[in-house]
Amino acid sequence: MSRRRSAGGAAISLDSFLDIVTNVVGVLILIAVVTVLSASDFAVASGATALSAPRQSASRIVFECSGDRLYFVDEERNAERVRRLVRREYPDEPISGDVVAALLALHDVGDANHRVQAEIHPQGMVWTYALRRGALGEPIDSLGQIATTFQRKLSELGPGGFVYFVVHDDSFEAFRQARDLARARGIATGWHPVEGQAPLRLSGRGSLGKRIQ
Repeated sequence: MSRRRSAGGAAISLDSFLDIVTNVVGVLILIAVVTVLSASDFAVASGATALSAPRQSASRIVFECSGDRLYFVDEERNAERVRRLVRREYPDEPISGDVVAALLALHDVGDANHRVQAEIHPQGMVWTYALRRGALGEPIDSLGQIATTFQRKLSELGPGGFVYFVVHDDSFEAFRQARDLARARGIATGWHPVEGQAPLRLSGRGSLGKRIQ
């Protein structure tokens, strides 16, 4: 039995204090046991897919969600259109990013969905994709059809490929439907919100497309 003597010499019992400590420790142990036993009941929501971040070399496709429609961003072909313009205007000499930006301001380069231009930032050149007035895109109620551009591009993705969505603030429902269709095929997805009708900006540097939702 633990006892201490006070300054006046009277013995003070610590039994009650030890009882309190023992009870508290017992309650904590009980809580820990219940937590561990209950962990087997935890589940991940059906909408969340266990996905790992893609490799840096993984192929990526980009779609823009605007006005409850989906627009394919054709990075490869639009880049080739820019290269053809540069070779035509400056066939024998290297040019700077400023010159490329000036060329794209003067010439309408792009496809049926987007006009491509360039901006020069301290971090490097940024490509801007401005959605054209009158671009058709694909409505959300057609995204599950095999013949759509969305489904065709998903089919063309190689192993480890992923789809990235740029989402305007009027198109979250279109994004959710497209994301769920991609996930159902085991394809990783990422997204980035854009306020209003600001153009899509793509850079060779940074993490666009590398963040998995």
